[in-house]
Amino acid sequence: MSRLFFISLISVLSTSPVLAEGLMDPVSGSPKAGDFSLENINGKQSSLGDYKGKFILLNFWATWCAPCRKEMPAMDNLHNEFGGQGLEVIGIHVGPSLAGVKKFLKAVPVSFSILMDKDMSLASWDVRGLPTTFLINPDGKLIYKAVGEREWDSPEMVKFLKSLVTKYERMAETGEVPEMPAVNNLPEKKSFFANIKETFGWSSGDQCDTTNLLAN
Repeated sequence: MSRLFFISLISVLSTSPVLAEGLMDPVSGSPKAGDFSLENINGKQSSLGDYKGKFILLNFWATWCAPCRKEMPAMDNLHNEFGGQGLEVIGIHVGPSLAGVKKFLKAVPVSFSILMDKDMSLASWDVRGLPTTFLINPDGKLIYKAVGEREWDSPEMVKFLKSLVTKYERMAETGEVPEMPAVNNLPEKKSFFANIKETFGWSSGDQCDTTNLLAN
């Protein structure tokens, strides 16, 4: 596959703004998040179920995505702000190139887990551009979503997420039923993963060297 063609196609398909407005948008119906098992950068399997009982901030990103790279330090600051109490951050790298991911993380180290979706096995998730981040509650339901870069360590974002964690903990103690966030229903669009997989016909056996796609 031509590296230039790959980069050009990604530029067309990935339409996320450099900095999206607002915090996070409610997910319609708060559906159950599908479990998965992926390898981390050290080859160890990890699943969504490993984090049961906590809020999970699940970030889909890639080394070739400039907004993804830019928001990583802020996301790491957020992870450290919670210190594993109530909320965990997980990054899922979209596509192959473990070497490229390790190269990036050497320059921009993070303390949260990075998993590799080399063959885009999570194409069923509603990812329409990168970065895309989902908030999953302790019951395993998708409750909020953010498409595009965010200031994850801003006071407003930290307050928003901490209020959700505190409210859930209080309701768990009292037995209250959590309210579903109000949503604005939008027309269905083909996912970002689906566009790429359909175009390339990627499978787990395909090769795509993206090691050198990092910005200098």
